[in-house]
Amino acid sequence: MSRHHLRFTLAALVNLGIGVSIGCTSVPVHYYTLASPPEKARTASEIPFAIDVRVNHIPPQLNRAELMIRTGPTQVTLLENERWASPVNDEIKEALRLELQRRLDRTTGWRVAFTKLTLDIDVQQLEAEFGRYAILEVSWSADLSATGQQSNGTAPTFCTFRADEKIQAGYAELVEGYQREMAALADAIVAVLTSPASGIDASCRKSIAG
Repeated sequence: MSRHHLRFTLAALVNLGIGVSIGCTSVPVHYYTLASPPEKARTASEIPFAIDVRVNHIPPQLNRAELMIRTGPTQVTLLENERWASPVNDEIKEALRLELQRRLDRTTGWRVAFTKLTLDIDVQQLEAEFGRYAILEVSWSADLSATGQQSNGTAPTFCTFRADEKIQAGYAELVEGYQREMAALADAIVAVLTSPASGIDASCRKSIAG
């Protein structure tokens, strides 16, 4: 092989290698969490009682790693490179537990008799359309107990909640919309738990438009 042909062959191989390298460069994957940043460091002694959040149901199409958005009347799109940091069930549980903890820590008086809050969540809808809205719709039940027993002598409280949050374009903005709805859900739950018995029915069905 002549030097000319050798140089030509080597140059072609180098160019092919560069092309393959560029073609195989992976798009970065971004991970998101529903949990808002903590307000401050906490110790176990600061937590007045246990909060147990259980997600009993979530639509199967939502129970996956990728974020999902609605892109048409009958179409949704999975965002392969935009993912939840942990399973959606765990994201909802941890986000709601932290939001409840922050609010109940500020609520004094009523909590003295209680040692545990058990919250059961059924998620009916967790949906967003890019740059337009994010919707969270759930039903929930709560049981306050002391020393392992139901403390108020009544059946657990059952309620519904729906939030429709306007969001800006952007994946982070989409998740921030969900975070605001989780905070609003925690507000609604605490409002019901701290209401007089006569006010529970009035505040139990909560709908928020953002």
